[in-house]
Amino acid sequence: MTREIPRRASRRDILKVGAAGAAFAAAPAIWTSQSFAQAVEGKTIGFTMSFSNTEWIKQQQAGVEETAKKYGLNAVVYDAHDQPAKQIRDIEDLIVRNVDLIIISTYYAEAITPAVKEVNQAKIPIVVLSSPLAEGTDFACHLATDTMATSRSAGEYYVKKLNGKGMVAQIEGKPGSLINQQRGKGWREVIEKHPDIKIVGHIVANYDRTQAIKGMEDMLQANKQIDAVYCHNDDMALGAVRAAKEAGRKDQMWFTGYDGLTVEALEAIYNGDLEAVWEYLPFGVEGVEAAVQILRGKPIQKTIAFESPLITKANVTEWYDPEARKRKVLPSRLTF
Repeated sequence: MTREIPRRASRRDILKVGAAGAAFAAAPAIWTSQSFAQAVEGKTIGFTMSFSNTEWIKQQQAGVEETAKKYGLNAVVYDAHDQPAKQIRDIEDLIVRNVDLIIISTYYAEAITPAVKEVNQAKIPIVVLSSPLAEGTDFACHLATDTMATSRSAGEYYVKKLNGKGMVAQIEGKPGSLINQQRGKGWREVIEKHPDIKIVGHIVANYDRTQAIKGMEDMLQANKQIDAVYCHNDDMALGAVRAAKEAGRKDQMWFTGYDGLTVEALEAIYNGDLEAVWEYLPFGVEGVEAAVQILRGKPIQKTIAFESPLITKANVTEWYDPEARKRKVLPSRLTF
């Protein structure tokens, strides 16, 4: 990882007078420039993320860094530590550095819009991972999953497995995240059409296992019957499982999560502690591959949506090697 550079006193002044953009003024937009039809080795990409304290984000960062090395790219990586104002400064620093492309992963699309518009003015192409940017900004490629469709499928899975009747609980992630909102909305749309399925508990655990444990403990105390628990990521699902085990009620209910990235989650499916998870790509590898395509001046779709397959005990060995106790390395989902 490239270390964060000290803040430059002249950074704001440089941005105001457009010095960063001036470097590109004589050339067409980067993603159509003839210079990028050549090899990308030695070019520099920036990667800015809102925070790095979840396994999904950690794997996203690892994917960016490892794939950048594969293509001989220099990677400047910034972690905003859950502070939108810092992510704005990080993006501005990437403009001042004159990076060739910026990969953005953010939970604060509205808040960082001014900085994204500065990137657009500098004609630096952007690859967006997962959550979209706010309206009024531009990007070269957005890699995402159809989360609403997946969450509706999750709702249908619950209806079928519960035979249309039961008591369920929901543990959600960060309320400000669009992906988190969609994971809840689609599922609830389906569940609420079935009056014999009651949502008896709902907590916000911010994608954090410890918060999920505490929240699940409270829900268990408040409800004598819970048949299933819908969790917005695997860490929270594993926390909920632990709380149910410690209360002696694990066998009374089943649990699902999202992401399917860690050995622990896949092993829990293999061993029967987790019923299922919906895979959600971190997009780090694919993000850099999209960047390479753009920097080479090759055509690329503006929005690319990936499937989010259901991982259950029946198919978990496609992702997990139980003998080695390792997650299998899957090829990139991008095809050009």
